[in-house]
Amino acid sequence: MRILLFILCFTWITSSAQVFKPGLIVGISGAQIEGDGYGGYDKIGFIAGGFVNTDLSEKLSSQFEIYYINKGSFDALHPDKGDYNSFKVNLNYIEVPVIIRYKQHKFMIEVGLYLGKLLGTPTLSNENGEVFVNQYPFRSFDFGGLLGISYYLNDHFILNLRSKNSLIPIRDFPSLDQGSFFNTFLNNGWYNVDINFSIRYEFGE
Repeated sequence: MRILLFILCFTWITSSAQVFKPGLIVGISGAQIEGDGYGGYDKIGFIAGGFVNTDLSEKLSSQFEIYYINKGSFDALHPDKGDYNSFKVNLNYIEVPVIIRYKQHKFMIEVGLYLGKLLGTPTLSNENGEVFVNQYPFRSFDFGGLLGISYYLNDHFILNLRSKNSLIPIRDFPSLDQGSFFNTFLNNGWYNVDINFSIRYEFGE
């Protein structure tokens, strides 16, 4: 239902446009979870999907995307440093961003919102094995904001760098991050934070 709402909003925004340009997305994600007590974009994931965009004016355009993305958190053992603790959260989503883009020469500055639908069962583990999360389950969706920049290598190939952050908790477990922004100013909980790098191919002339 929420994904359908995003699609309807995008259709309304671009209803007066004549040209729609579709394309493909493939990339990688470096993710962490704000609130889990660990830092660093150490959870590497894969991104694959597609997009369609249309011009709103000479400088402005809108873009709708849908893709698979792997997120979560990861902290490895470091026995050489006396650290025998490990931590891993694995989360798979289908994400649907709606984006407004501003063109500046070969660059596109982008800002938008996204909605993610959790796929399958999340897994959480530490040095002792899998940890069951029945008491504090992960939400079935993720809603957040994004900021990014694209560079057009030519008329078809595009490099994109993007930062994304949940705006509502993905899990209502008490935050373990001392003095973090979300712990201080917003609700306690866990939030997805990820940096994405992707290569895109845009069809058309």
